Amino acid sequence: MQRDRQLYPNIARQEIRSPLFIVGLPRSGTTLLHNLLAADPWHRSPLMWEVMSPSPPTQAGEKRRIQRATQSCNFFNWLAPTFRYVHAVGAELPQECIGLMAPTFMSDQFDAMYYVPSYRAWFFQQDLRPAYEYHRRFVQHLQFRRAARRWILKAPTHMSAMPALLSVYPDALFVQTHRTPVDAMASVSSLVTILRSAFSDAVDPFTACREAINYWSETVDKFLQERDRLADNRICDVEYDEISRDPIAAVGRIYDHFGWSLSRDAEQRMRVLVTRHAQRQPGNHRYHLSQFGSSAEEVLSAFAPYCQRFGLSSPDGENLWSSGRDPRFEKHKSVLASSRLPERTI
Repeated sequence: MQRDRQLYPNIARQEIRSPLFIVGLPRSGTTLLHNLLAADPWHRSPLMWEVMSPSPPTQAGEKRRIQRATQSCNFFNWLAPTFRYVHAVGAELPQECIGLMAPTFMSDQFDAMYYVPSYRAWFFQQDLRPAYEYHRRFVQHLQFRRAARRWILKAPTHMSAMPALLSVYPDALFVQTHRTPVDAMASVSSLVTILRSAFSDAVDPFTACREAINYWSETVDKFLQERDRLADNRICDVEYDEISRDPIAAVGRIYDHFGWSLSRDAEQRMRVLVTRHAQRQPGNHRYHLSQFGSSAEEVLSAFAPYCQRFGLSSPDGENLWSSGRDPRFEKHKSVLASSRLPERTI
């Protein structure tokens, strides 16, 4: 990529204006929302094959690069056959930002895939601004190949590095998804356990869950402090249940919030995607916190400030916090899916 920037000086001149970052707890609807927003022809998201083979920044060899990425994805699905029920992997699907930042070695991708406590401790001490500067260069690289009116980017871990992100993308917009942490932590513990099992025979589900609760509760608390510095019109809140129940309506509310126009063509593309999503079998992705040595009480205690601020509920729908909701959070029906039920990739 560095050679490409020398060969194509206009890469460095690409302007990335008001990109939208989708954030929120993992397993809270960020993936489906990312796919839907990326379906708008005016929008652009990094695709898996582009992240795997960004050079050259032209259409040369595009078909071959897609085929190579497809082979890699097929191999991974063979290596971890149950992972596809948790998170879809495909060469032409939108890719999370952790893939763009992986070449810097400062990416949550490594911590999710491997249990390496020394790396985890090192990573959490790093200034992530260089990683976000590389992220921007990567996005410029992709935009040079195919123009974008608006970038749709996504990674739950952006919540842990808001100062670094905003120093590189000062005009960034945000969508924060919300799901009861009880369900989110059970689901992400399952995901990490399955993912790590593809690379190790010694995976401890209890450790995966303990790490998830500690990391994400601290990350959310940190993010809530940072988001208070943002103007209300720069961030939109969406519930997991809203996304899973009526994803097109959820998207429409996001467009209204930011003053965007949802064309008939874009909406039709999104409806086709929703239909395909609904037809896909959920597989055998069943999980419960007890499988990971934790309990709803432990999770809700760790996430108490977050739950109280957004009026989140326990898995059975009982609202644990009757007051103190953020007035900027539009309240919708809060009947969240039980963590005992199978879950599609949302």
